[in-house]
Amino acid sequence: MWGMMGKSTLKTMKTTHTPGPWATSRDAVPEGHVQIAIYEELTGERVATAFQRAENAALIAAAPDLFDALCQIIDDMTESHADEVNNNHNGDGLDCSYCRTIARARAAIAKAGGAQ
Repeated sequence: MWGMMGKSTLKTMKTTHTPGPWATSRDAVPEGHVQIAIYEELTGERVATAFQRAENAALIAAAPDLFDALCQIIDDMTESHADEVNNNHNGDGLDCSYCRTIARARAAIAKAGGAQ
């Protein structure tokens, strides 16, 4: 149904986005906005700056952590659900909430450009 991936497939996946942590700042920004600065983790070099509404800034700054957490959840759910998948869910596989959730999470990773 959603296909089995190796145990560490997503955990060890190479991504092309700038790794976190990302940060927000309120220095010299338009009223009602927050500055988002993305830094290269190893060098500390700023690679991007954007101004966003405060409501969006925290979510954007958390993106690397959310990405990593979602990859971990996918791997864990895939591993813990493997027996049911391999046994065709006892004939009940077409309506499996785990499979739908894993597929939705994988689609989100793919949309973020993390799928290969």
